[in-house]
Amino acid sequence: MLVNIAIVFGHYVIIASALNLQYGNAGIPNMSSNVSVACGAYVVSSFVLRICMWIAGRAGLAFRPDWVYDNPYNVSVLNVFLKARPFLSLSLLLLSIALALLFGSLLGWGLAAVSGRLRSVQLMIMLFIVSDAGGLIAANNRYIAGGSLGAFIPNFLSWYQGEQMVIVALSTLAVGLACFTVIRAMLNSPLGRLMRAMRENEVTLASTGKGVVAIRRDVMIFGSGMMAVSGVLLGFYYCFVQFQFYTRVSYTFWPWLMITIGGLGNNAGAYLGVLICVSIVRGIAVAHDLILPGIIHTRWLGLIGYLENMLLGALLLLFFIFKPKGLVPERGLSIPGINYRGLIRGDKERPG
Repeated sequence: MLVNIAIVFGHYVIIASALNLQYGNAGIPNMSSNVSVACGAYVVSSFVLRICMWIAGRAGLAFRPDWVYDNPYNVSVLNVFLKARPFLSLSLLLLSIALALLFGSLLGWGLAAVSGRLRSVQLMIMLFIVSDAGGLIAANNRYIAGGSLGAFIPNFLSWYQGEQMVIVALSTLAVGLACFTVIRAMLNSPLGRLMRAMRENEVTLASTGKGVVAIRRDVMIFGSGMMAVSGVLLGFYYCFVQFQFYTRVSYTFWPWLMITIGGLGNNAGAYLGVLICVSIVRGIAVAHDLILPGIIHTRWLGLIGYLENMLLGALLLLFFIFKPKGLVPERGLSIPGINYRGLIRGDKERPG
């Protein structure tokens, strides 16, 4: 149970941190974050799986020809092959993360190129369309992730005799911590001040000679790459990829709720929002599986599934109405070496 909670928490920390960077700091309303998450998983089910089969084929293994219906058999053969080769397994795992970062960044570049100079409302609508289009493309292309049936992916930790999910949990939390560190450094850099200036008034920023389109492109590339890495880690957790895993509710609306609760534009607020939402979701799951079956009739347990979305939706409305800045409001940036108090008092001496 604790390992599962840690994996879910770390997974959402990566997504919420990237979304908070894009919208909370740069003002880019990314409504297609689920596509970026799915992109990372599709890299494993389409590219890395083929690379594994090619390597195993060169070693003399034979696979069945049908990509979809023979997928469980082929992956089981690969797991036996990788179980005796830990170095190769770790290399393929790192390759999966690197390719997810690459293709996720390319997806972010493509979204930024398509959106061009669209403002917030038009950009939000366009990204909504991209979110639906991504699911339809994956569902109707059997070579991406097995179409509607999904695809198993190799277990790159099959060589480890201990609890493999502990490694997945620690890896996910480590990536989340790395994202926090990198984003914090970015926000305290000149790029962070440019992002906030673009969020407040991109026309004024453009009038100073800064490239608004280039800044938006860079933010989309970085954020989409981070989300794709979380998709890879989620794929390793399930060892299975299916397009219905990456719904707009789970990987767009929930991350938006998390950063709204925690505080837009505040990196630490994203962590707090993830902690609150994951605690609610896991609490409902525990009540549904362990507590309520002995208290209420079985036919009422089906309604508990709807309670999760209803509760999170009500929570979002309450924060929009009563605490729109979140639990941890955004803090103003300060440039080292500037005497702000002296500037406010109107001192004639040079600041700093």
